[in-house]
Amino acid sequence: MKDSSLNNQFVDALVHHITIGETYFFRDKNLFLYLRDYLFPDLIQKRRSEGKLFIRIWSAACSSGEEPYSLAILLNHLLSDINSWDIYILGTDINQKMLERARVGIYSRWSFRDDPILPIGQYFTPYPDNRMKINESIKKMVRFERMNLIRDTHFFHGLGPSSLDIIFCRNVLMYFSKNQSRDVVSHLIYSLRTGGFLIVSPQEIGIVSGQKIQLLHHGSVFLHVKNSPKKIVPEKTLEMTPDLNTDISQFEIEPVNLEFQEEEISDVFRSVPDYNITDGVQPSNNHSLEEKNSFNSFFDENKLQETGIIIERNSIAQNRLALKQIEAIIREYAGAREYEKALGWSERLIAQDPLHPRAYLLKAAILDEQGLYVQSLQVLRQSLYANPDYLPAHLAIAGIYSKIGKPDLARHHYNIAVDILNMMDEDKVLEETEGISASKMKEMIHLLLKG
Repeated sequence: MKDSSLNNQFVDALVHHITIGETYFFRDKNLFLYLRDYLFPDLIQKRRSEGKLFIRIWSAACSSGEEPYSLAILLNHLLSDINSWDIYILGTDINQKMLERARVGIYSRWSFRDDPILPIGQYFTPYPDNRMKINESIKKMVRFERMNLIRDTHFFHGLGPSSLDIIFCRNVLMYFSKNQSRDVVSHLIYSLRTGGFLIVSPQEIGIVSGQKIQLLHHGSVFLHVKNSPKKIVPEKTLEMTPDLNTDISQFEIEPVNLEFQEEEISDVFRSVPDYNITDGVQPSNNHSLEEKNSFNSFFDENKLQETGIIIERNSIAQNRLALKQIEAIIREYAGAREYEKALGWSERLIAQDPLHPRAYLLKAAILDEQGLYVQSLQVLRQSLYANPDYLPAHLAIAGIYSKIGKPDLARHHYNIAVDILNMMDEDKVLEETEGISASKMKEMIHLLLKG
């Protein structure tokens, strides 16, 4: 397995599907550094020279809004005369609950877990319970709308042809069938200006290739540029910064071949699952509706100590609702970077059912987030004692081995994962993933192993 930046980013994306992670501000630091230092300054200079002070950006599948808000913050930082500009940033997602969170704009410390590429304190106001609320000056720069990229084709036409400067559509195309992804990419390109950029995740590059759009490679950053219909391809060049006044060169890069099944997908959800504590849980004699409502009220207000007291007071071991509540508390503490409390509650979850591998997976994810890879591996091995065929554990172990430079051990666990997937129905949606089927996970792993 080759140690390339593209390969490493693919590993990170794969591991993301089986951890407690979610989107966060300035996710993919190298990309945002490129936007800060090259793409945005060039675009701004070009618009100033033309006397056309406008920028149009779309963040498709934006989840809870961190990506479009990051773009708004970056433009606010770069434009001293921002009030003279017409800035249009659109965020869309299929998950209405995530969009509601984005519109509110209140985030836990989990959304700031990577070091920002610029000082961001001025763009947020402290909020109770160690959270941050985005300022109105940034919030008003972004508009959020619900959209299904497959079905809502009228949305593209509503934007108009050749209207957008940049489209972000990361970590969503890989969930579509080959025909669906081709159609979505065609619509995205339709909405781009000539010389505009389509930015997808590294593992989705192969899906975009061959659609009258060219791949630009700058260090570890990959993005596609819409060509002029009468473009003459100049001499090929590597590692260049795009000049937005001219056509972009065709860059030499080995294409990624990603073949997907032709099946239809009725609804595709990329967003992090909502943790509605009472979903699908029937009231029991030991846990009244009033108690559940009290838990939800405290949880919504981020009063985690009070929620913990409710669980302890009712002594509801082995209750399905209690296990969901404990998981929710673990995630919230981890999101606030209160790792000791998150680990303490993960131990309680393990104690509730020592033979359930999922509890170990959550604890391992917390350790992994802190860079405690050896300890995380130990916990993941415990999950395999509980269930030797627990697919998420093998994938997480492989991801850690890849990060710490042990590709042979990573390959071993990826191969085990493929063997487990071979025993599953092709259309089975996998546990601990964001809607990925067994067949698609196999294709992702095979692509990784070929790298």
